[in-house]
Amino acid sequence: MTKPYEPLRIEGLDIEPTVCARCGFCTFVCPAYLDTLWDSQSPRGKLYQLRDLIKKKQPIPPDFAARIFNCTLCGACQEICQTNIPLLRFWQLTRQEIGELDEWPEIVNYIDGALKETQNIMEMDQTDRTLWTDMVDDLVEDRLGIEAEVAYFAGCNISFKGTLAHMGENTIKVMNAAGVDFTILGEEEQCCGNPYFVAGGFEKAKELARHNIIKLKELGVKTVIFNCPGCHRAFAHEYPHLIGKESTEGLEFLPFSEFVLRLLNEGKIKFTKNYPHVVAWHDPCELGRHQDIYNPAREVLNAIPGIEVRELKHNRNKARCCGGGGLLKGTDPLMSVRISGRRIEEAEKTGAEFLASECPSCTMSLNDGIEHKESKMKFKDLSQIVVEALGL
Repeated sequence: MTKPYEPLRIEGLDIEPTVCARCGFCTFVCPAYLDTLWDSQSPRGKLYQLRDLIKKKQPIPPDFAARIFNCTLCGACQEICQTNIPLLRFWQLTRQEIGELDEWPEIVNYIDGALKETQNIMEMDQTDRTLWTDMVDDLVEDRLGIEAEVAYFAGCNISFKGTLAHMGENTIKVMNAAGVDFTILGEEEQCCGNPYFVAGGFEKAKELARHNIIKLKELGVKTVIFNCPGCHRAFAHEYPHLIGKESTEGLEFLPFSEFVLRLLNEGKIKFTKNYPHVVAWHDPCELGRHQDIYNPAREVLNAIPGIEVRELKHNRNKARCCGGGGLLKGTDPLMSVRISGRRIEEAEKTGAEFLASECPSCTMSLNDGIEHKESKMKFKDLSQIVVEALGL
């Protein structure tokens, strides 16, 4: 028996698409719309259809459910919304409703099963979670599960995708060079729960959230460092909402760029090597629009001697998505790579030597875009640049 659609709620406040002014500003910043040019795929189009479902008291049909997941959750629609609809949370809650109707896409159900069985999105054994440390084993062998005020949280992508292991390795090298006393959770680290948050499966993420916070506090951790903006957002913004603000009291959560900037300001590291390269900077959606963090990476890059940082046409809160967010890479990989390709085309116009960012998902997606467009553009994540500029 299907469940009738009811207005979605957030923190006791009704969120109804009836307040949409149908101005269309969101349409032309939406990656999914720009890929299909179908108004039914635009935020405005989806809000209009939801309003009709609410009015007729009808459930969400499967074809419409699929369109809700053909979205990167980049937040560009919310940024430009003239009636201030909190669209990011709205799309998450709509996905929650879809899950309650058992209409999640197959890939989302697979991720759900993997997280239940293995506590990671790759469905791999937790004993493999430290494989990424192989190249820096001498720097971490005495750091597993020790008490320390600083912890590094690698996340599922860096832990299990070999092509991303360098991000964790580079972070450890920087910590070591700065003399930071740190710990890593190793096998005790579980998925941050962000896949559940973007799928609308909030309740399913509670056990993961509680586990991670408990393990960090058991080790006396005060500051947690992340390469992944999705992990950072989960800890900093979703956990307090999900398991209570008191659960994260006494803990500080820093993205890699903020951590490096702090080390620079404290004089624990210093860039002395000339780095004569031209870099274009891509703002990750989950760090930028989702959390309003734009400056630290730019400050770090501009502290490097010889570097020239160029802005893409669409930057900061107007930055275009890499195509990898919102589970789109799983629900519609072809749309995802086409969106990535358009971002690469924009990067090429800067004339930069390489495009840079600080996000595992952006790293994968933008490299896919480079391959898709057969572009000569190169990509480096911020951790690579920092390590190269420090000569580590």
